[in-house]
Amino acid sequence: MKSKIIKVQTLTKEAFAPFGHVLMLNPGQPLIKPDPPQFTDRMPFSVDDGEAEFVYALLERREFKFSSMERHLKVTQGFFPLYGGPAIITVAPATDANDLESLPSANSVKAFLLESYTAFVINRGVWHGMIFPLEENFGYILATRQQTTDESLSPLYDGDVQIRNLETTFEIML
Repeated sequence: MKSKIIKVQTLTKEAFAPFGHVLMLNPGQPLIKPDPPQFTDRMPFSVDDGEAEFVYALLERREFKFSSMERHLKVTQGFFPLYGGPAIITVAPATDANDLESLPSANSVKAFLLESYTAFVINRGVWHGMIFPLEENFGYILATRQQTTDESLSPLYDGDVQIRNLETTFEIML
């Protein structure tokens, strides 16, 4: 198996645009709604043929290495940190949704630093890895599709939770 070191980048709207949307406390634009409560930013979220749901997710700190990523074709997924941040997120561009063997190249995999006051949505088909907490414990709300959550318990090769080994061990460098 090959190995590759990925350097963590700052999570900005521009840098993350190929993968999804970033929801920021201070996005550098006028307020959407200036009266209390102030609305500073917004991002889209959508689900195909199913019910949207919110899942409370927990992670523990672990080694900053991975070789598998997953994608979802029927939902954009939103990640909303609650505690234990910051953390590292990993993504790769979407590949051909009609080709189950279409994988991202090792050089296209990116890592971003997720601050605890920032949220993000991953577009349909974008490959993503697990979140890597910098603290011992990390909790977040996952906005997803109920059927996608159920399928994640035992993923199908051609289902909405498509997990693939990229045949490369990625090591994240802060």
